[in-house]
Amino acid sequence: MKQFFFARIPSICICFTGIMLSSLVINLLSGWPVSPFPFQVLGWIVACQGIDWLLSFLDFKHWLHYCVVEGAVLYAVSLPVALLFRWASCTFPSIAAYSLIFLAVYFFLTWYFRRRQQLLAQELNQLLQEQQKDSGMES
Repeated sequence: MKQFFFARIPSICICFTGIMLSSLVINLLSGWPVSPFPFQVLGWIVACQGIDWLLSFLDFKHWLHYCVVEGAVLYAVSLPVALLFRWASCTFPSIAAYSLIFLAVYFFLTWYFRRRQQLLAQELNQLLQEQQKDSGMES
């Protein structure tokens, strides 16, 4: 399971990003038409990371509070960006679909990083317990 969370998922994401960026560069160099969409998405992802970084300076009492505030802020900023770049239109079905996709992606990312932290904490706790057993046997 650790291999899945620490290697497979990041590897898939890195490979996908590398392939998409390589494809864009090749299209730009060859003169083929290039959609601005991938650049918009990449820019927005970087901006979201900046928002997340800024939120990390706030002191939250509970992890869940951080998740709720982060999700609300990202959604409040993402929806106008989606409308501006025409990733969604100003119709109820479009905004509802965008909102559901946003919630699904946010939930998956939050779950993924929380699970990674839990697996790392379990591994560290196990190493500490083994170290305590070993030091207890030497005394």
